[in-house]
Amino acid sequence: MYTSTFTFAQGDYDTEFRALNRAIAQIARAIPGYLDEETWENAAAGLISNVYYWESMPALEQFLNDPGHLQPQHTRTR
Repeated sequence: MYTSTFTFAQGDYDTEFRALNRAIAQIARAIPGYLDEETWENAAAGLISNVYYWESMPALEQFLNDPGHLQPQHTRTR
C-alpha cells in the first residue's frame, strides 16, 4: 500500500480552494488502484492532512501525473 498526503494550515478557505480540494478527491477516486482516503486534524498544530491510499505505485504515479492534479500545483500561492 502507498499513500499521498496533502497537509495545509487550518483557516478560512475560499470557494476556489474548496472546489479544488473536491476536484483532487474526484480525480483520485477515478483512478484504478485508489483504495480510500481520510482526513486528519492536528488542532494543536493547526494542521489538516488529507491522506489518499493506493494499491500500487503505478496507481499513485497516475494520480501524481494527472493534469488535473498538476494544474493546482502550478497555480497555488504560498
